[in-house]
Amino acid sequence: MRPTTRKWVLFGHVVTSVGWIGAEIAVLLCSVLAVAGFDPVTTRSANVIAGVLAGTLYFPASLLALATGVVLGLGTKWKLVRYHWVLWKLLATLALFTGGNLLVVPGFIAHGEQAARGEIVDASAVSGTGAMSVGLTLLLLATLVSYFKPWPKVGRAN
Repeated sequence: MRPTTRKWVLFGHVVTSVGWIGAEIAVLLCSVLAVAGFDPVTTRSANVIAGVLAGTLYFPASLLALATGVVLGLGTKWKLVRYHWVLWKLLATLALFTGGNLLVVPGFIAHGEQAARGEIVDASAVSGTGAMSVGLTLLLLATLVSYFKPWPKVGRAN
């Protein structure tokens, strides 16, 4: 990959990854507000907003972060499975992309739709809060690993 192309892809990767972290934080904050249940209006509004944000932001941010990461891995010296830290990031991203989009986000969307109709949202919203907390933690760890690049090449001893 040419240096200019690499820089643009890296820029896209950083921006979409930060966007994914932002989406996680926003949905998590709304989820915490909904679960805390300060008052019915706040709970209902937080559920609606969490559903809209999760349904609107999570998939595109996670897809673009995954895609640009794969392009960087394939097009640079790091490759996808040459270094432990890149492999770890790839596996974490795939797990978050799949689990988030198939298991967690649909729950937030459903809760948001229930709240928008004025229905009571069931207590399973707590599990979504936990899942978003785990997701945020993994994304922050992936950022940390990207920065420090802590492990050697695959197949090479420390």
